[in-house]
Amino acid sequence: MSAVISELRLLRDAVEEDLDRRRVDENLGRGVYGYVGCLIRLVEDGDRDPVRSLNEARSAAGFLRAVPRLPDPRPRSWNAPSCPA
Repeated sequence: MSAVISELRLLRDAVEEDLDRRRVDENLGRGVYGYVGCLIRLVEDGDRDPVRSLNEARSAAGFLRAVPRLPDPRPRSWNAPSCPA
């Protein structure tokens, strides 16, 4: 196994851990996790440049960590007006 694939897998595992500990936004995190997984498969199949894939995966993970975790949506009260007067 190449060193790049190992680094990609470690990066994917780190994103998964961030998701489990709720340190990153769940929606973005799932997307980044899937993206890194796709990059791993492409590199393993020889369809993608390993160094470029690693750089893209690092950029995606860095973006994920830079974006603040969005708050959970508040349920809207059906009795409250939609726009305060």
